[in-house]
Amino acid sequence: MKSIMNLSFALLMIFAALSVLGSEVKSNDADVSVYFGEYRLPSGDWISITKMGPVEAMTRFMYFDWQQGRFGYPKPVGPDRFCAPFSDKPDSPCQTEIAFTRNTEGKIDGLTIKEKDGEERRAIRETIYTDSPVTFSNGEVALSGTLRMPKGDGSFPAIVLVHGSGPGVRHQASILNSFFARLGMSVLVYDKRGCGMSGGDWRKVDLDVLAQDALAGLEWLRQQKSIDPKKVGLWGISQGGWITPLAAGMSENVAFAINSSGPGTSLRSQDLFMMMNILRAGGFTGEEIESAKKTFNTLYDYGIGKATAEELDVLMDKARAHPKFKDIVMPPAKEITPENLYKRQAIGDPAWFFHMNPDNDAITPYKKLRCPLLITYGKLDYTVPVEESVRLITVALKESGHKDYSIRVIESAGHGFARMQESQPMLRVEPFQFVREYFSVHEDWLRSHGFCR
Repeated sequence: MKSIMNLSFALLMIFAALSVLGSEVKSNDADVSVYFGEYRLPSGDWISITKMGPVEAMTRFMYFDWQQGRFGYPKPVGPDRFCAPFSDKPDSPCQTEIAFTRNTEGKIDGLTIKEKDGEERRAIRETIYTDSPVTFSNGEVALSGTLRMPKGDGSFPAIVLVHGSGPGVRHQASILNSFFARLGMSVLVYDKRGCGMSGGDWRKVDLDVLAQDALAGLEWLRQQKSIDPKKVGLWGISQGGWITPLAAGMSENVAFAINSSGPGTSLRSQDLFMMMNILRAGGFTGEEIESAKKTFNTLYDYGIGKATAEELDVLMDKARAHPKFKDIVMPPAKEITPENLYKRQAIGDPAWFFHMNPDNDAITPYKKLRCPLLITYGKLDYTVPVEESVRLITVALKESGHKDYSIRVIESAGHGFARMQESQPMLRVEPFQFVREYFSVHEDWLRSHGFCR
């Protein structure tokens, strides 16, 4: 990293892209879309084949093995044959072999999957849902998405999936789309405003507008004849986990809200928590970390007009004189603009403090909502102050008299559903695994409330 702008950008993107489980490898839809779908194993478990990523340039072809709790990124090795490496490291050896089979008409009808040194398993393709393009609006902004409908007759419970921070397309959390559909729920996913085929611009709005976008999707769902209007809720991850309780507090029509890894602190507090953890892991001393914290605080204040360019430049000049900070120093304040920050953007929101309130209160929405609420955190999440968030949210819900809520901290998960290394929580275990408890917690809670079929 050659500037603190890059460091800040990288740190912010980690929070924004928590649903991204891989790196910048774009899938070729023309080559792999024929394989997308659900494949049933003899055990009754599934192999899900999909693509996932926050933006098109970072979308990856993926498999999820629900029997073994594994996921990976298959690479082609022959006609209808793929191999998923052990990890994302260069020259990582093959870990999982997947071969697709075709029927007499040449259509994909199943697959075989084999882990290294394991037995080959056969899975049969089953069509259990259909996808349809849809459009709904929040005021003058048209939002484009996809409605996934389970097979069968309505009326179905339904759920809207809400993005994390930064840009986001409809397949940002595709595996949740498949998961909820298998539970008999209709699922609405959409391109965030200003992304994909949606209008508007996420880089110019605060969280309340994004919450209104999610509610617009929910209201559109409630009008569909195949949807049970009394059983339509919201699920959001990271920043989306902040938005779901905010939206639920705005409307009595939200049947339930799920916050996955959304902080219970201000944006500023959460961001500083993450950044300090990263600096600490990078070997910075306590004194150096406090100096960086002061600088970032001033940067956030500068973005909303509470600090002057001169105040920020003084701290930057001091950082340039420090041997460990000299290579990661931000340019003069006059050059720190949303336009300049977004020039290098791939994911995340490097200029969030220009269009969002860093001290936005995350707790007040919890005091307003009355619908059933599920909150999940990963114990190994280094991007969100989990203990503080649980404490603050619990106090708010008790003070408001809310009775129907559940907060679950999942032991081996990080910021999402990937299993992380306990000794190095910024790194996934290898070969890659997902935490099945993350999904079972969702399923058990939804079933206990009658929100899935």
